Amino acid sequence: MSMEQLDKALMATVSGGNRPDTTARLMGVLAKHGISVRDIRQSALQNRFWQAFVLDKGELEDASDHVIKDLLMEVNDLGLSIDLQLVSPGEVGKDLHPGWYVFTLFGDTQALAELSRVLAEEGGNINSISTAFHHGIRSTEMVVDLGAASHIHRAKERIMARSRDLGVDMGVQTMTAYRKNKRLVFFDVDSTLVDMEIIDEMAREAGTFSEVSRVTARAMRGEFDFEESLIQRVALVKGLTLDQLAGIRDRMQLSDGVEELVTTLKWLGFKLGLISGGFDFFTDHLKERLGFDVAVANGLEIAKGRLTGRLRGDVVDAAMKARIVNQTACDLNIRLDQTVVIGDGANDALMLGQAGLGIAYNAKKTLDRVANAALGKRHMLHILHLLGITEEDISEACQCKSEDTAT
Repeated sequence: MSMEQLDKALMATVSGGNRPDTTARLMGVLAKHGISVRDIRQSALQNRFWQAFVLDKGELEDASDHVIKDLLMEVNDLGLSIDLQLVSPGEVGKDLHPGWYVFTLFGDTQALAELSRVLAEEGGNINSISTAFHHGIRSTEMVVDLGAASHIHRAKERIMARSRDLGVDMGVQTMTAYRKNKRLVFFDVDSTLVDMEIIDEMAREAGTFSEVSRVTARAMRGEFDFEESLIQRVALVKGLTLDQLAGIRDRMQLSDGVEELVTTLKWLGFKLGLISGGFDFFTDHLKERLGFDVAVANGLEIAKGRLTGRLRGDVVDAAMKARIVNQTACDLNIRLDQTVVIGDGANDALMLGQAGLGIAYNAKKTLDRVANAALGKRHMLHILHLLGITEEDISEACQCKSEDTAT
């Protein structure tokens, strides 16, 4: 090997049939000669095996011929093929990089083709692809280097927009140490944790559904802000009794997958919070029922067993939601990078935008712009894939819950 060649590192790429002793035997050859592996990657699909490793150039200087000869003989005995090439030392060990992102796709081959095309157009290079399948859900995870993309934000926006057009769920996360080290999860309540809008059910009970709907529509057109619309809607349900509120509370339906998701997250040690622009009469019940750690919502003023039509305390608006998430994370000594927030409305945008993983659940299109992931209705369990939680984690968590219930 020439001196010019020794300025480079040697990379070996091995492929063929998968067998349990392959890595042990290949690494054994290198260990026998005292050669260090500077970088290594391995993957397997069905019964096919692929491994690449980079060897220290300095250690190869005196023994390269013997090492390569023994390596070739071992590879041949294993029935594998090998390719050797010189690489620049600067290319070795690159892994977590500011321009690297993880794209998690819940879609078919057509969606994979379309989204890969968008990435290519934006200068993104797919470094690895893998699939996961559990509980009837298949996801495809792509690690993509967007370092060469001229507009990373535009690339992410195009991917999210195209996935919405295709009707598939998509998540985009930066490739950092905190991606799979989340510790705090906050849920919005109406049309997120529960499959209903509680203020609408209150209005139906009060016989003022049309009036409340008109106020909601005007607020969505921007005629007044969330606080004003909430005050007006609460005034329209004045006179509801505690028994009527309890009836609505007892009729609340959790969104599909919530119980399994919450059971798994609790068993894995996540801190869980509810934060709602709705009302504490309902969120306090959900906190107790599901075992959440935190619940924050608006207070309903009650006198003589009936709603007065007024609120108690500060209004939980978009800014308040974001402050609560931030303060809770601070109180628990958890970085914002390690938080997850799930919501569906415009008043969730601030808290989604500041979270490590902001998830728009069955949301309006505009929320995609600040969210890292967009999931359709009845796809709550897709969150487990985004967090890297496996089927074994889910099964063990559910089993533990069953055993606790039995005792």
